[in-house]
Amino acid sequence: MAHLVEIQACQDLPPVLHVRVGDMLMFGATGGRVLEGGTTVELMGVFSPGVVSDDGRVLSPAGPPTSALFRALQSGQARIELIRGDPWQGTPERREIAIIVTA
Repeated sequence: MAHLVEIQACQDLPPVLHVRVGDMLMFGATGGRVLEGGTTVELMGVFSPGVVSDDGRVLSPAGPPTSALFRALQSGQARIELIRGDPWQGTPERREIAIIVTA
């Protein structure tokens, strides 16, 4: 069974993350990208939170996105970059993480 691995924005990022094929990696971040290993890991997207209102509409706060979602596709190694901080105010922090995916 695959895992949803959630790393909050307030947590320190590890230099290497070991996951399995099918795992989803949700980082507290305003952006991200795959630097190397695009056949091993893919960026699913960058998202803002949303909740369902009583009338069935999705409500979302104004502001920058809060989560970058990656998926482990196949065994191998990849390197991703995460961007944290408000992209419109100040200089965002950029961090790289090595991802090792096993079957």
